[in-house]
Amino acid sequence: MITGYNTDVEFDGRIFHVQTEDKGRANPMVESLVYSGGEILTTRRLPYEDLAASEEYSEEAVMKLMEGQHQDLIREIQNGKFDPEGPKPFGYNIITNRSLDEVVLEFLHSRVREEPISLELIDEQVIQEGTRPTVRMKVVERETRIPVAAAEVAIRLISTNGEPRELFSASSDEEGFLEASFEVPSLPGADTALIVSAEAGGQRAEVRQFVVKGRPESAT
Repeated sequence: MITGYNTDVEFDGRIFHVQTEDKGRANPMVESLVYSGGEILTTRRLPYEDLAASEEYSEEAVMKLMEGQHQDLIREIQNGKFDPEGPKPFGYNIITNRSLDEVVLEFLHSRVREEPISLELIDEQVIQEGTRPTVRMKVVERETRIPVAAAEVAIRLISTNGEPRELFSASSDEEGFLEASFEVPSLPGADTALIVSAEAGGQRAEVRQFVVKGRPESAT
């Protein structure tokens, strides 16, 4: 059994403890707990039966899964997921002399950590505020290209003015496909972007895209 991770995270005057451990090759599962004040707030489990049965199995491979899940939970704490008052607006806790617009821009251009699953937009398109786009996508295993069924897909809008908004959520079908239609609100004076995410078996994939200001002109 591999030595686990234990981290104390301070958020808004409250201490959260994140614990991640490997259950061993005989019970291939990475399990994480988040607790505070003696109360377990969430449990996250990531099975890895396929890895345990393959020639690719190694302690290093399992440690990579553990570290990824552990760091994801730390980020969620720091973003206010477990705050009794709910998540805070994007970028609320960033101390910088840059504008929030610049912070959002940097976030969207930052490298998304590669995960075992991949979320692919089939028809790449410009997304404009004040419209109702339809986006087709597919969730697959990154290396094998095997479709991922029942992946939980969500589309959120982040902006420089206000809290994130969930615009759409549904699950992928047996072939990993999903079609999403949703309203993109107009937020005058704010820069906005979409975060499209997929989660399956404790794994996560993400796509980020700016929202273009102004409605498209009507065809003549």
